[in-house]
Amino acid sequence: MKTTLTLTLGALLALGLSVTSTTSAQDAGKVDFEKQILPILKESCFKCHEKENEDNGKIKKPKGGLRLDSAATITKGGKEYPDENVVAGKPDASWLVKTMTLPDTDDMAMPPEGKGDRVTPANIDLIKKWITEGASFGAWKGVE
Repeated sequence: MKTTLTLTLGALLALGLSVTSTTSAQDAGKVDFEKQILPILKESCFKCHEKENEDNGKIKKPKGGLRLDSAATITKGGKEYPDENVVAGKPDASWLVKTMTLPDTDDMAMPPEGKGDRVTPANIDLIKKWITEGASFGAWKGVE
């Protein structure tokens, strides 16, 4: 009886380790918003799309009413495309991706000329992957 119990327990442990390894490997392949997407937004978007603040005595409002400094405002969108900024599972329907992939000559291309470097194709692909995976923010809430 003792041998049978040991073998069964050993088999369960082996199975448990196998499941844990598979889950960890899958999670490792997922895009992490806070570590991978947020730095792109900070570098390329926050200059114009963050919480209203004072700049040299002037009130600076987010362009187009779009804030990208919190999970709620990224999801909410801006004045022009309030429900389409980030469409979970659909990067091609997400205004965030559309504006980043427009040609430099387009007035809606983001970031606009003189406001920072365009987002690289590799970073756009990363954002698309994040959206395809469901656009999870994890524990990140951002600015309230």
